[in-house]
Amino acid sequence: MVAEDREVISAKVSQGSAAGWRKFCEDNGVSLAALLEVAGLHLADETNPPTTTERIEMIEEARAIDIQRRSRRT
Repeated sequence: MVAEDREVISAKVSQGSAAGWRKFCEDNGVSLAALLEVAGLHLADETNPPTTTERIEMIEEARAIDIQRRSRRT
């Protein structure tokens, strides 16, 4: 992959989530960018709806967070 093929992804997450990402990356010797790259490539081929329990739970929790954040804006 060359630099021209890259895109910027930006997100605001809770302090606890940011700390979790940093700790996981530090503990495993990887950068957040590399972890997001791999996760994105794996998720691109995910079925819709997801079939694994972990991914189903991840989607349900993400939807709940989206609903909370949207309700705060109105």
